[in-house]
Amino acid sequence: MEDYLLTILGSSVDYFYEAESYPIEGDFSHARYTGSSAGGCPFNAGAVAASKKISVKALDMLGKDDESTAFLISEARRLNMDCENIIIREKVSNGKVIIINTGDKRTMFVVDPIRPHYEVDEKMQDLLNSSKYAYSLLHIINRSFSSIEPLLEAKRHGSRIIIDGTSKYDDPIRVKMLYDLADGLFINKTDYQRLKKHSSEDPKTILFNNNAEFICVTDGSNGTHLYTKDKEYYAESVKNINVKDSTGAGDSFAGTFLACLIKGFEYERALRYASISGAYACTVLGGLGGVASFEALENFAKEHNYDL
Repeated sequence: MEDYLLTILGSSVDYFYEAESYPIEGDFSHARYTGSSAGGCPFNAGAVAASKKISVKALDMLGKDDESTAFLISEARRLNMDCENIIIREKVSNGKVIIINTGDKRTMFVVDPIRPHYEVDEKMQDLLNSSKYAYSLLHIINRSFSSIEPLLEAKRHGSRIIIDGTSKYDDPIRVKMLYDLADGLFINKTDYQRLKKHSSEDPKTILFNNNAEFICVTDGSNGTHLYTKDKEYYAESVKNINVKDSTGAGDSFAGTFLACLIKGFEYERALRYASISGAYACTVLGGLGGVASFEALENFAKEHNYDL
């Protein structure tokens, strides 16, 4: 059976606007609609991985009567994600994200979907169990499952659960969920410090004692540190790029890193490809900016004198 990445989605539509001035409380600013795209971190990361010729299966629940459902499914299919496991239900509303750009500033308003937990049957459990990696965000996992037992069962069958670590970590239940589940963690430096503040000891110590495989700590222009149980790697950021929109840069990093691991890359090489992918995504408008082949990334790296 072919190794695949399972993306546990909380699909949304991203709506982009350009505002004439950055609003403060009580003020207003006129905004111009500039476009929309399918989005959500796992959606973006899955599309990025699929563009590297990786088998990607999508698990999601979308609203039968929501006007954005057909668009989200058509986009997932266009981006070569397997949509067989997307559930269509009544009385479900899809999520959306309103992104307002004002010069170099960006404001994001996230409207959460309304939906019940999954009813995990034998087919869905097998989907989880058979994945090489299952990737999502903590709040999507919390919204999708009534308990984490199906994911723990998948771990017992060899699936590796990968978490996007974006969170405030002021909820101890959320912190425990991360440590119980995460075989791999993508997290920025700010959120890592938040997690550390709400943990009994350094998160790296806890995760590696729980047999986690890796932790990627991103720090914008300062580059990325990758930790495994026995080694630390570092990749500098890509210099002199023409930044159009940083939306989805982290998703591009994660999707490319996981695609590289499935392809059999060593950690250090995967880290460098993920870093160039995050930079590439910043040169394209929208969260799907990292959708690009390995060849496109290699050409981009050459143009920017970045050693892969």
